[in-house]
Amino acid sequence: MTSEQLRLVNLRGSINKYLLALNCHPKIGGQTLKKILAAFDDDAEKVWRANQAELKRKLEQKIVDLILESQKSYDPQREVEKVVKLNIGYITIRDKEYPALLKELPDAPALLFIKGDIAALKIPSLAIVGSRRYSAYGKMAAWELTKDVAGAGLAVVSGLALGIDTVAHRAALEVGGITIGVLGCGLDRVYPACNVLLMKQIIDCGGAVISELPLGTPPLKHNFPARNRIIAGLALGTLVVEAAESSGSLITALAALEYNREVFAVPGNISSETSVGANKLIQKGAKLVTGANDIFEELRLELKLNQQKAKELVPENPEEEIVIKIIGSDGANVDKIIQESEMNIIAINTTLTLMEMKGMVENVGGVYYKRI
Repeated sequence: MTSEQLRLVNLRGSINKYLLALNCHPKIGGQTLKKILAAFDDDAEKVWRANQAELKRKLEQKIVDLILESQKSYDPQREVEKVVKLNIGYITIRDKEYPALLKELPDAPALLFIKGDIAALKIPSLAIVGSRRYSAYGKMAAWELTKDVAGAGLAVVSGLALGIDTVAHRAALEVGGITIGVLGCGLDRVYPACNVLLMKQIIDCGGAVISELPLGTPPLKHNFPARNRIIAGLALGTLVVEAAESSGSLITALAALEYNREVFAVPGNISSETSVGANKLIQKGAKLVTGANDIFEELRLELKLNQQKAKELVPENPEEEIVIKIIGSDGANVDKIIQESEMNIIAINTTLTLMEMKGMVENVGGVYYKRI
């Protein structure tokens, strides 16, 4: 990771280290952290140096108590030293490098820890998830679909878990694609431990592994539903390949629906326990997938199945022409683009993400875009 990519850890600035220290408290989640920072003009140092009376003037007592506990329990400089030693960076929701699609979530993480290439988070992506206990059919379907998707230039997002997640990551790497792992623990840990080499390969091949959880956080059960929302939020859509009725993959799919993203599912054997969840998703309206073209058509992506050409400019289409006209020379926010284009949010997200990748537009903060 280059110093430019890692501009996250600012060793000369105090705000970053105080932000890291505040984020360490297990009861200060992303939404609470946003509330704390908003009360102090996004200045974490002001929060850290505030006394109880100052905190109480701006925040409720429960949050004040958490901040006071943090001030006593964590050493800001020590937190900076830990991330530097492990070559781990971070971005906040205020940074322009923060993924645009993820920023749209009402519960978007306030801070993301990153190990690998931050540029991977800017590539249009598809989440591919499924059962930890897969069949030979499920493995084959996940492997072939992932190879086609990654070979077309989409990044593949998954959870680095055993089963379909691992198959998806490995298949993406097989064709030289980019893949992103989202952990339900701190980035100083690998869960499951047997995927430590896979994590290294993802990073070495230009991908990234991310987590909203502070270093030292163990892979506790309640962390994974929150992890799944990040998987869904990063991607243009979510593909489920084999999932039992109570599978965590269904949590990811439901999160995708909540965030107005596409949901895809591979149909499975009606007598297989690991196909129940995917088949029910199809019954409820998920796009049935028998090949990668089903995904490309639904997302309206004009991508070439050639990894070398995948980084070339995608030919302009009517959607891009509409968006460029609305943005004009002054720029426009997403709400204006939706209103004037009469396109749905999924089409807008897809078009803007691809245009940003091609260098046609730039996200200059929040959901505001300008032409480059």
